[in-house]
Amino acid sequence: MRRLTRISVLLSVAISTMAVASVALKADQTNQAALTSSLDVLRRAANPNPTLQSYTASAALSATLHSTVPVSETFNGTVYYLRPKRKITFENVPAPLTKFKDLTATTPTYEQAVAEYTITPMLDDGTVSTYLLVPKEPGARVTKLIVSVDDKAALIVRAVWTYSDGGTLCFDQTYQNVGVFHVPNSDVISARFPGYHVDGTIRFSHYQPNAPVDPSIFRKSP
Repeated sequence: MRRLTRISVLLSVAISTMAVASVALKADQTNQAALTSSLDVLRRAANPNPTLQSYTASAALSATLHSTVPVSETFNGTVYYLRPKRKITFENVPAPLTKFKDLTATTPTYEQAVAEYTITPMLDDGTVSTYLLVPKEPGARVTKLIVSVDDKAALIVRAVWTYSDGGTLCFDQTYQNVGVFHVPNSDVISARFPGYHVDGTIRFSHYQPNAPVDPSIFRKSP
């Protein structure tokens, strides 16, 4: 009788342990599915226009340099995009704002981002998903990047870079539709670096999707 009781107790413990393990496994699978779904939004946001290889557009920058004597100016320029690079060149930019004369950026693929950054989903409020990207390379100038993505449109609406010198650069971006493509409508910029504070807005217009773009435009000046 005692032996049967001991066996019954052992079976009860085993069944309970299996039940707990099953719940933990289901929770882990649920969390993994949620993580995969969240990262899929970022994956789509990294390439919102798979068939867009190039474009040209017009740009207008209104910028204010905050200093002892604030400087506010408006400039016109041209945008050149040749996957994966974009360059905006502005004309007649005065010396205090020369950092905005040529704005060149390279958009990494999702696979490149995964290779270069440790990516952690931070928050999804049901409308916008936020991700933390930390460079894997030690000593990088950028210490972290926070990216916010519109869940429904799968488009990046905000990006905030933090630099090793304590500076930050923030872009808030809206979009417009040109044919089947989702392209920037405006970028609201806030740059905060030691001794250098600038706020500005870039507005984009007159897009020419898949227009010819000379690769030499992206070469650095000697």
